[in-house]
Amino acid sequence: MKKIWLLLMLALLISGCATTPVLISAAKQAPTDRVLAFQTSGDDKTATLTVIRDEGFIGGGCYCALHINHILAARLAVGEFAMFYVAPGEVLLRNGVDPQGKGLCGVSKDHWTQIETLMKPGERKTFRMGIDASGNPQIQRSDR
Repeated sequence: MKKIWLLLMLALLISGCATTPVLISAAKQAPTDRVLAFQTSGDDKTATLTVIRDEGFIGGGCYCALHINHILAARLAVGEFAMFYVAPGEVLLRNGVDPQGKGLCGVSKDHWTQIETLMKPGERKTFRMGIDASGNPQIQRSDR
């Protein structure tokens, strides 16, 4: 009976551990030493991306790496956001394991997901990064 109870509790914990969205107003700005690229606003044609990392238990002790157009742009902790300035056109965003991660935070460095978006001059878009209940990185458009 104890084994059944333990398995039931474990299943409930795992099913409820996916990350949850964070409002930009509740997010903390990532420190500048972990925001690594795309920080210069060119002109009024430059497009702006805001990326927020969801909160949650899974992966909560590790940074997630955000790559923009194959360049490491930031290493975000849970509940953090950063803004990036990109040239108009197609932009590739990738969420994955922090390349500087050690121990469990460095496992599966080739495990990532990506999304493309088309940025118009002066446009602003927001995206969310998170990890699902299976431990898979996610990145998706957000209206928050």
